[in-house]
Amino acid sequence: MVIDDDPTGTQVASDVELVLTPERFDFGAHFDQTTRALYVLSNSRAMPETAATAWLRTIVSRVQGGASTSAREVAFVLRGDSTLRGHVFAEIDVLADPESVTLFVPAFPEGGRTTSGGTQWVTIDGGRVPAADTEFARDREFGYTSRDLRSWVAEVGAGRPCRIVALPEIRATRGATLQEALVHAAAGTVVIPEAETRSDLELAAIGLLGAERAGRRVVVRTASTFAAIRAGVRPRTVTRLPVSGDGRILVVCGSHTAASSTQLRQLSVLVGVEPIALDGRAITGTAQRAVTRQLTTSLRRRGVAILTTPRTYERTVDRGEHMMRSLVASVRTVRHAVDVVIAKGGITSAEIARSAFEADVAQVLGQPAVGVALWQLSTPDGRLVPYVAVPGNVGEANLLADLVVAARASKRG
Repeated sequence: MVIDDDPTGTQVASDVELVLTPERFDFGAHFDQTTRALYVLSNSRAMPETAATAWLRTIVSRVQGGASTSAREVAFVLRGDSTLRGHVFAEIDVLADPESVTLFVPAFPEGGRTTSGGTQWVTIDGGRVPAADTEFARDREFGYTSRDLRSWVAEVGAGRPCRIVALPEIRATRGATLQEALVHAAAGTVVIPEAETRSDLELAAIGLLGAERAGRRVVVRTASTFAAIRAGVRPRTVTRLPVSGDGRILVVCGSHTAASSTQLRQLSVLVGVEPIALDGRAITGTAQRAVTRQLTTSLRRRGVAILTTPRTYERTVDRGEHMMRSLVASVRTVRHAVDVVIAKGGITSAEIARSAFEADVAQVLGQPAVGVALWQLSTPDGRLVPYVAVPGNVGEANLLADLVVAARASKRG
């Protein structure tokens, strides 16, 4: 059971369901089936810490209740961000007990996020940069300054002990060194295996399973790749989107990263369409009708509409909630005229799918680009909508443009 703190954790998975509304999902019925893995969206990265941990407890309780009715055992994986953001240790503590240790696996090789030399690295423009030197470490909610992982655990995890298992040891012992570290570490220790490839993470999974068989209670917090390995699912490259109807494409961007803004500019140049930028206030009345009219016109004339939050971010009370409500309200008014959605940003992807399109479950089909998930939404009116979930921290300048080109080509095919 992979509990995802935002909806981008399916970026290396396929042929698995993602539960968008766990408050309405029948976990008992799920455990009566033969499937061995399920992704569940908590979207807790969008919540304050207290609300996030309370919601995680509720999800875990509902999952355990459903498992008990079918006498099924369940293993939890907390999927989080490869650039070290989120309520990492608060959520770990929800699943921890006085004797447990934590396995923390931030590597996401497919996205250029690797762990070596005691540091989390992010590939930018072909070069490796410590995660602490990127814009992600300056996140307004989850920022940090430590460049090495031991110091990061101490900074973000309130001084917890940390053991890093070096990559040469993991490779030389085929994961046995990690198993020993997990088994013998003092309770509360955060154990981090270094990894540069998927094969390294498969060895780490062997170490985890060995420690669990030895009786050690391990709480697992990990980026996307290890979560998929533990769940037994694999990525699949998707070259053609299941586009129907007129192939009209709606691009929605709520992410404020510099990369997102660059991708929007490139997309606008490609399609010759100016983004419709909301002003961040709750949208109603005349303003709502104006946005709907702009979106409808762009979809009809160009086959593409681009809706964004402002590219400059001013932090004020409730501003983020207002912007999201405005995005959702605007998309809801044109959803029946949309055949493909490309959503940029984790929180944005979640809210547009479940609030604007009112989908409870998404089927994960695969990856149309590295680090990008393609879902198929089942909407209340019986439509199957291709939905591309693009993490805010993923992709070069042409990513959104490439995705629009792929969607157009799928329709022509």
